[in-house]
Amino acid sequence: MALSAARHGLLRVATARVGALAPRLGATPSAATATCWQRPAVGALASSARPYVSVVKYTREDVLEKLDAYHAEVLSTNWADYLNLVYNVPFWEAELEKLASIVQPYLHEPAVG
Repeated sequence: MALSAARHGLLRVATARVGALAPRLGATPSAATATCWQRPAVGALASSARPYVSVVKYTREDVLEKLDAYHAEVLSTNWADYLNLVYNVPFWEAELEKLASIVQPYLHEPAVG
């Protein structure tokens, strides 16, 4: 009985919302009645300066240190230990992707490239 009452209430709300959400022809919503997806984002275009810089810069020494640590870890692992490889290879692949992006400015150097 409680389930049928809940289903009846849910159907009533759903049918009432469908009519409210349907677009009306020729009607333009005002700023007060516009829903959240119809209002323009005020903060998005307000400032032209970016407060957050998404570029991470590494010095040459940091890059060489990370490359050497990665090289030592991968080459010194026990390649006969299957479980070790299953656990560590996904992390090594993620680290390799990160290293590939941070090593780009130093690829022309013989010690790096």
